[in-house]
Amino acid sequence: MTGIVQHWGYSVAPSDEGWVWLPGTGDVAAWAQEICADLYVHGPEAAWLGAQLRSLGDALREGAPDLAALWVPDPAHGVLATLRADRYRLTTGLPELAAQERATAGRGLAPPAVDLVALPAGPALRVRRVERQADGPGEGLLVESVRHLVAPPGAVDADGVPTGVELVMAWTLLHEGEEFADMADRTAERFCVTAG
Repeated sequence: MTGIVQHWGYSVAPSDEGWVWLPGTGDVAAWAQEICADLYVHGPEAAWLGAQLRSLGDALREGAPDLAALWVPDPAHGVLATLRADRYRLTTGLPELAAQERATAGRGLAPPAVDLVALPAGPALRVRRVERQADGPGEGLLVESVRHLVAPPGAVDADGVPTGVELVMAWTLLHEGEEFADMADRTAERFCVTAG
């Protein structure tokens, strides 16, 4: 995109297979049943996986993101990661946001890894952190996440305010954090903005 663009959209294409997209509207319980049927999961396994899909799907819906997905590469292991994408008003530049993130070092269990990175869709702020889940499904669990706040050049909202897109991938398998962080980075590399 070049120049100021008020009418724009975006797409997210995760790098790995096994992602199931949460519909923007409709009954989450019915969606969970459909996903279990699509994955050929039945009986007690369907009840277990369906409960995970419903719980995480409801939690993701609360934030009303543009897009949300759950990673289920093997139904026997359940949901391994979540992904959400949403527009974000950039009232502050990425370097200032990076400084603010670094200042929140006490919020997680360790200081966050904060970087400014170049992506095909534009410059981005990348933050990797581990935090204790405050509420919702998995309250008290340790959750690791990678957040990319992408600032496509020229993208503005209806009020003319610069706007980016926040991509957040989160997981609880901390011992596989490098693999999940790599998947989050590959997904951010594939993030695409379109004018129109």
